[in-house]
Amino acid sequence: METSKTGISRRKFITLGIAAVGGLALASHVGYNNDNDNTEKMKKPTQIPTPAKWKNEELTVAWLGHAGFLINFYGTKILIDPAFYERIGLTPLGNYTIGMKRYVACPLTAEQIGKVDLVICSHAHTDHFDYPSLRSMQSPDTAVVTAKGTRSLWEGLNYKTIDEMHWGDEKEYPGGLKVKAIEGEHWGARLPWNKEMEANSILLSKNGVNLFIGADTGYTEKFQQQLREVEIELAIMGIAAYSPKSFEARHATPEQAIQMAEEMGAKKILPMHWGTFKLSQEPMEEPIQRFNQAMAGKMEKIALQEIGATWVQS
Repeated sequence: METSKTGISRRKFITLGIAAVGGLALASHVGYNNDNDNTEKMKKPTQIPTPAKWKNEELTVAWLGHAGFLINFYGTKILIDPAFYERIGLTPLGNYTIGMKRYVACPLTAEQIGKVDLVICSHAHTDHFDYPSLRSMQSPDTAVVTAKGTRSLWEGLNYKTIDEMHWGDEKEYPGGLKVKAIEGEHWGARLPWNKEMEANSILLSKNGVNLFIGADTGYTEKFQQQLREVEIELAIMGIAAYSPKSFEARHATPEQAIQMAEEMGAKKILPMHWGTFKLSQEPMEEPIQRFNQAMAGKMEKIALQEIGATWVQS
């Protein structure tokens, strides 16, 4: 069927409409900025993880850029919020993506990572829930943890199990890994009407060691309240997308991220959610500059701060 005035098919008309609405939804998430049209070639990461050499007797964390991490938690392989490809955004046709371009390439491909035991998506915003990346990691041996209200987004994907988690929910996976959903200050709607979709921060625990993944959040005292008496080895905290000022309600400043990590008593902090995509109005390098200034005198508490870098629990 074709529309009488435009001459395009009804299906294409609907697809374009969805893409347009989705684009508005993405814009409402990341905000308007003049530097979003990045035509420069992606930079190569200065460091490349070597997961084949990682030891199952250690906790190892590699930053893949933005909010993406590959973790070997004492033999349990975990992938957090993967976004491997050149762009993030809406995928109206297959893996074709309309959206923002990476400034620094992902240091590992899906093929180099190989099969993992668990994929965790903190929430459904397209910079954390990237369909092309999730399709590339499909395996009937891989479990999934996703935020409450987002299970429908996984339809058609071939994974072992898909577990929705609401704040306070906890589940143990083979090998003794425990995953707990933690409430922060963010929201998870992929499109404006997806009000049932939540956003999680995550607590991972195994062998008496606890790893906290803040994901997207504004400053909140909820973390110290929910993690009271939990000894945090490493806190992975977002430090960007805080400008204009109104964005601080859902994305912490570097100083606020450090404050939350200190309030929960984290031994180490890892700054993320900066330097990969231009999501807001602050300059690309400002978040890490402010972070390092605020950490002056305690730099030994920083786990890593380069895309592709690897931290091993000492």
